[in-house]
Amino acid sequence: MSSQPNKHTCALDGQDIDSARRCVPRAATGASPLRNRPVTIKDIARRLGISYSTVSRALSPRTSHLVKEQTRLLVRRAAAEMNYSPNLLAQAFVQGTEGVLGLVTNRIGQEFTGRQINHLVRAAAREGYQVLVAAVSSRRASSGKIESVERSAQAEQFMHLKARDVDGILVQALGDVSESARIVHAAGGKLPVAAFGYAVDDVSSVLLNPAPGMQAVTEHLIGLGHERICFLGEDPIGSGGPRSHVKGYRGAMGRHGLTPRIVPVETGSARSGYNLGRALRGRYTAIVCCSDYTALGVSRGLIESGVRVPDDMAVTGFGNSEVSAYVRPSLTTLSIPFEDMAALAIQVILHQIHGLPAPRRSVFEPYLTVRESCGSG
Repeated sequence: MSSQPNKHTCALDGQDIDSARRCVPRAATGASPLRNRPVTIKDIARRLGISYSTVSRALSPRTSHLVKEQTRLLVRRAAAEMNYSPNLLAQAFVQGTEGVLGLVTNRIGQEFTGRQINHLVRAAAREGYQVLVAAVSSRRASSGKIESVERSAQAEQFMHLKARDVDGILVQALGDVSESARIVHAAGGKLPVAAFGYAVDDVSSVLLNPAPGMQAVTEHLIGLGHERICFLGEDPIGSGGPRSHVKGYRGAMGRHGLTPRIVPVETGSARSGYNLGRALRGRYTAIVCCSDYTALGVSRGLIESGVRVPDDMAVTGFGNSEVSAYVRPSLTTLSIPFEDMAALAIQVILHQIHGLPAPRRSVFEPYLTVRESCGSG
């Protein structure tokens, strides 16, 4: 005959309740330390002996000013100790927003990526959606090729967002050949998905084609009399496809019977640009760079080597970063329509959510912004 556990012991391991409570990390304790569920606002209110509404107001940025400072601090301290995490879906309902979108991104430390995310979040907010961001750690080989760990991390973050019941997922594409199958498999054929950056087969994609812009900036330099023009950069995935920066440069040089000169460089690295600027002095009259930060590094390296920019050598960038307009000489660059791209990406995912047809592929192009560094600003 089995006996009932003593009222002062834990049925799982025979420990007394006080000992069991001490074994549980404080962040996991609430009304009952043995429950395995997320901590709620009601748990915090019960622990502090105050009302649910007071806790809710104290934790909301929009209403926290209505709560006395001492109470507000107590609530926030208890929330941190209990490992409280707000429910975004519930917040969306309370705040009158329609839902939550997931965003899988990479290279989150780069300004280029940050600007993309900022515009996507703003565009989503205008439509009444919050955005939950999952970042993939960017680990690439020295050749610039995507490593398997980055691909698996993308799939893992995709599944994390899917488990949170988001309404749809935006993916900042990596650009590898297996990406389409990976994303389609993760979506399971039901979850609305849109990619941006690179085109992804079988997924609605909003992408940038830099080739026309690169051709325009190279043509501009040729029109200024330059013939020995070097390109710093390479196609990130070596595909030579529409994403390739070098394609437009090659086209312009070939059209005028000039020999293309391509020097590989780490994309977005000012340090690499600086080192190459010092090494390339006197060999060319103009340098077309794959990013603004590479171009800024090149300019600094050239100037420190006694080369005058743009009198002796012209330099151009890509991306129109904020700093590019305020350096001396200010940087001629290619501007990217981030805001328009983000607005369309959000519309593409919302069309899918509401069962409406969405374009399979939408392509944007950068446009030339002429400043001082090419000699005609």
